[in-house]
Amino acid sequence: MDDIVEIKCPKCKKMVNRDRVVKKKYVCYECGGYFRVKTNNRIRMVADIKSFIPWFEDMPISNPLHYEGYEEKLADTREKTGCNEAVTVGQCKIYGEDAVIGVCETRFMMGSMGQVVGEKITRAIERATELHLPVFLFCASGGARMQEGIVSLMQMAKTSAAIKRHGDAGLLYCTILTDPTTGGVTASFAMLGDVIMAEPGALIGFAGPRVIKQTIGQELPEGFQTSEFLLEHGFIDGIVLRENLKKTLYYLIKTHQCKEGKYARFQQNLDFHFELNEIIKERSWMSLPRTAWEKVKAVRQVERPAATDYIEYIFDFFVEAHGDRYFKDDAAVVGGLAYIDGQPVTIVADVKGKDVKECQERNFGMPMPEGYRKALRLMKQAEKFNRPIISFVNTPGAFCGIEAEERGQGEAIARNLLEMSALKVPVLCILIGEGGSGGALATAVGNEVWMLENSTYSILSPEGFASILWKDSGKAQEASEVMNITAQDLKRLGIIEQIIPEYGGADKKTVESIAGYMKEQIKEFLEKYDGMSGEEIANRRYERFREF
Repeated sequence: MDDIVEIKCPKCKKMVNRDRVVKKKYVCYECGGYFRVKTNNRIRMVADIKSFIPWFEDMPISNPLHYEGYEEKLADTREKTGCNEAVTVGQCKIYGEDAVIGVCETRFMMGSMGQVVGEKITRAIERATELHLPVFLFCASGGARMQEGIVSLMQMAKTSAAIKRHGDAGLLYCTILTDPTTGGVTASFAMLGDVIMAEPGALIGFAGPRVIKQTIGQELPEGFQTSEFLLEHGFIDGIVLRENLKKTLYYLIKTHQCKEGKYARFQQNLDFHFELNEIIKERSWMSLPRTAWEKVKAVRQVERPAATDYIEYIFDFFVEAHGDRYFKDDAAVVGGLAYIDGQPVTIVADVKGKDVKECQERNFGMPMPEGYRKALRLMKQAEKFNRPIISFVNTPGAFCGIEAEERGQGEAIARNLLEMSALKVPVLCILIGEGGSGGALATAVGNEVWMLENSTYSILSPEGFASILWKDSGKAQEASEVMNITAQDLKRLGIIEQIIPEYGGADKKTVESIAGYMKEQIKEFLEKYDGMSGEEIANRRYERFREF
């Protein structure tokens, strides 16, 4: 019987069976803690078998400061690790799709970035730009390499400049942050991804805990500078499990391959169309008439379907992205990538919540500045990769508290209006509940704007209207009748293009029918713009709002 080899888990400190850990992709089966992974093992996790071709392996040793003993240390580290330097780059296939990958190796001087590391990454990105390929970089580093001094510091600017040119070519650059990612790497190529993911529990930060403590004496709270901390504070798109890693990279490749003017590459699903037609036959197209005030009350009901409910039925699948990259991930705004019958799209949606706890977590659907900045980040990314944008609007308005003002609520909304007006991809905005004031408009500057049959869209709430004009918020019902806030009012005024039927009222019984109708209408919308240039799409949107 073979001897059982045990190793210590870095998280729970238990001795665990090495073979079982390897089978779980170097994840502890006792606590779920992640082991650090050697370069070759990382490549095997994501690249198709025998598809990886290494690049730039023969670069000479760099010792620009003639630091004593440095070359000997490099030679010794090469022998011990089997790696030529702290990063390995090359081309591979991921489920048959070509990509460039780079893997940082912490065993090689803690993955520190010297001239050779910066040069290999820069050359890899430059070659990826020439070959028109996406780049996935697995980051792990203690930061700049001290033995190379200021030359090491320059690698931060050099790699960032190469990423800018790669991005200007309309190509995907994605980083996966692993344990640890700190220092100059964090302040350069690690945090510049179009999509930034991280492994669970990874240490990520500009200054590491030891540096912070020794420099300014601060004790860091538990959980500080972890992947989970960064996700909460809006710095990364999400946390990816190793078991899902390869599939996630493949998904990202496929959703970032859209070409300008191609917005209706659908794969028809005949079974779905049959089911949809049968559902529609069973229901009347329009509901019984409701007063404006009845509609106001209806759209405020917690039971009314949320964007997340419609997304489940309209799109093949949806992967959420998080954060504004500056402050926080605002749960009142949900966004990410999806397919609609094979056509990639970007989704942005206001979400209120379905119970007291969720409503509190999502701030009752009232976005903060970081919510609008997250939405704009995703929309600009959609423009870069030629993905149409579908925006689901359902908010009583932007949050108006002290913290929102401190973080620039007005500027955030204004910036969205400015940037959305010129987006060079089709933008469709659908009001599914409340559309409250500038907070709703901030994600509703579309080529077309639709409303569900009983939804509302107004300059502010009826209560606010009555309070301002009549000095009596108790006259909200009367105000709602004169404000022209219903879908029918706005269609008559030319503010919206289409009314979506609710088949008696939006609820859990009708959500699938409403979503099915919306799906077919969304596909027709995208077909209108198939073949149009980005400039023409933006001009049409400009002219639409110019008419008001």
